[in-house]
Amino acid sequence: MVEIRPAKAADHEEIVQLWHQRWHDAHANLVPDDVLPYRSKDHFSLRLTEAEDAFFVAADDIGIVGFVSVKGAEVVKLYVSDRARGTRVAQTLLSFAEKLLSESGIARAMLLCTAGNIRAERFYAREGWELSDSYEDALWTPETSNERFFVLTHRFEKDLKLLL
Repeated sequence: MVEIRPAKAADHEEIVQLWHQRWHDAHANLVPDDVLPYRSKDHFSLRLTEAEDAFFVAADDIGIVGFVSVKGAEVVKLYVSDRARGTRVAQTLLSFAEKLLSESGIARAMLLCTAGNIRAERFYAREGWELSDSYEDALWTPETSNERFFVLTHRFEKDLKLLL
């Protein structure tokens, strides 16, 4: 059985490991090669430490099988482990985030998806999210870096008023 709960400091390493692995699986071939040095485990750890979004994990008896984060009206991150694929953990995490946003008064939520991440694009469409825009978006780099990278990004939106 999977439990969704707020992330704890003790979850940091498992979140970073999962995020690093799944990001590379889904995005490494969609971004400029020069971005990859900024996608090490250390950089994901830094990003997690600096994140202003609220993180929630899906955990079972073995450990963390996924996580979702939200900030404002946005579902910021959603990742699940290989062993959680096909188990509805992604749907459960996304529904949890939608409910959380709805309960905080958000009527219309949004999320961003790197263009070309077909698996994610199809998933969001199946879950009722509508593509509302596509544009070049800046990718995260450390504040100490002068480099800027851009990638085509899709903005998906969903009306949450029906969840109330």
